[in-house]
Amino acid sequence: MDLLLWIVFGISTAIIIAVLFGYGALCRAIAKRRGPLESVEPDQWPTVAVLVPVFNEEKFVRQKLENVLNVDYPTDKLTYLVVDNGSTDRTAKIVSEYPITLLQCERGKNKAINAGLAATDAEIVIVTDVDTIVEPSALKEVVGLIRGDVGAASGLVTIQQGKTRYMKSKLRFHVSDWEMRYTEGLIDSACSLDGRFLAFRHDLVEKLPDKAIIDDLEITFIVRKQGYRCVVSKKTRVLEACPETIWAEMVQIRRRVSTTLVTMGHYWTMIFNPRYGFFGAVTQPFRRAFALALPVFMVYDLVFLTWKLGLWVLWTALGGALLLIAVGEVFPFLQLIGVILGWFHIILGRVKPGGLWQRIERKN
Repeated sequence: MDLLLWIVFGISTAIIIAVLFGYGALCRAIAKRRGPLESVEPDQWPTVAVLVPVFNEEKFVRQKLENVLNVDYPTDKLTYLVVDNGSTDRTAKIVSEYPITLLQCERGKNKAINAGLAATDAEIVIVTDVDTIVEPSALKEVVGLIRGDVGAASGLVTIQQGKTRYMKSKLRFHVSDWEMRYTEGLIDSACSLDGRFLAFRHDLVEKLPDKAIIDDLEITFIVRKQGYRCVVSKKTRVLEACPETIWAEMVQIRRRVSTTLVTMGHYWTMIFNPRYGFFGAVTQPFRRAFALALPVFMVYDLVFLTWKLGLWVLWTALGGALLLIAVGEVFPFLQLIGVILGWFHIILGRVKPGGLWQRIERKN
């Protein structure tokens, strides 16, 4: 029994090291042999439909429409679809003032996306959130990446600069996370694209499944399952405004974790599966499956070593954690708490399909 516990400890420790350090080092080493992702202007630009789901967005919708109507793309190849989920404010009235097709559907972002997909025969569909503003070159940048074995591309998400230790910690984590997604796209596919500005081939994603929880990760799996890569455009930057409070931040992390876990459950046959290349055999296990189980491995190691070596192990771990917090590394601990809350969210059965909006109030 004692030997078995040591074996479990060894496996657990190896997984922790692999998730925190080994996976990133492996990706960077492989990516060095690959060239950078370059957007290429095709001989003939494909038709594109810009799809904007909305629900009670009178605060943002006018700014959004002005933004997308001024992108740099051939106008004869471009259509706009705004899908309203039964807004009760002035959203629909504002949209009607613009030369844009307005559709109506039941509540749920995924239903809005499906309504838009059914209403267009464009070769490329770009789903973008109403509070996301992009540069005029954004469309050409992502569309120019979708060629050959690339089936989808999204912008690179950046966050607001902050002066607090917490915000500086989050910024470091965020930059590292998105740099890794870009690197994953060089090797195979990013662990997940981002729904704030997400372009994909329409023939690969004709409809989101009714069981879909979250659109961007679902689309990432759908595209990769058909043998196509999902990549991140560094030249298409999308701003993410941060939640106003640390509690709101943890709620957001909890929601992302719980929806990710459920979506991974829908595509469990792709995880640890070399049939889906590096994405299936390495990225999903170490960037998602093992990473989301990291609190379990950490707790096991800590309890086991404290039992075997004494309470000084526990005090040393607590001291190390306090030291990291003191030097400003706060966000990783919020991530761990958010992961734990995400698991409880699933256990309590609070994750529902459909993608209903639940806006978190953010700073301007």
